[in-house]
Amino acid sequence: MLELEDVHSHYGGSHILKGITFRVEKGQVATLLGRNGAGKTTTLRTIMGLVPVTKGFIKFSGEDITNKKPYRIARMGVGYVPEERAVFPSLSVYENLTLPMTKGQSGLWSIDKVYSFFPILKTRGLHRGSQLSGGEQQMLVIARILTMNVRLIILDEPTEGLAPMLVREIAQIVQELKKEGISMLVVEQNSRFAEEVADHHFIIYNGRIVYSGSNSEFKTDERIKSQYLGV
Repeated sequence: MLELEDVHSHYGGSHILKGITFRVEKGQVATLLGRNGAGKTTTLRTIMGLVPVTKGFIKFSGEDITNKKPYRIARMGVGYVPEERAVFPSLSVYENLTLPMTKGQSGLWSIDKVYSFFPILKTRGLHRGSQLSGGEQQMLVIARILTMNVRLIILDEPTEGLAPMLVREIAQIVQELKKEGISMLVVEQNSRFAEEVADHHFIIYNGRIVYSGSNSEFKTDERIKSQYLGV
């Protein structure tokens, strides 16, 4: 579904990604783990065309998307949920959800189906985005992505700042979306959440992938967690 091969990118004169290589398979949930500053968010922004690739290539569903415009990548079926959540604060929940559908597109994810996955959003339908809790805003941005009928969702720190009960709800949502056949790449700091939802894990350190392993392998590898994820 998603393939990065020897991807390099820069911010100004700073070389951030130094040869990133990994793959996310169809229907798979994969996490990209690492300490702050390791290059996690830069990797996501590079995939989405927000940071230019200076070497290497990125493919989505077999098609080269290296340095394509972000809106073209989105139209191909890649949904990006940034860390800051980015709801439209003055619009209602319903307006936030229907905005991506204004061009008359239709598909599997109708508003009714979205509400069946996120019943709390239905009860908040007339509330403005600014009136929602952090967890509700996170659900809203994921739900909004679904209305675009994406095949791959990229989530940046979906549990950051959320109470444990809401973290469990987000985990359940990720698991249910996987059952719908949606692939996901999730950047996370919470390794317990990652173990609960993911099939495969990658660890990035200093702009390079230093670990790749299945969920069962990752759960038992305390050395790798201590070396690259410990404070």
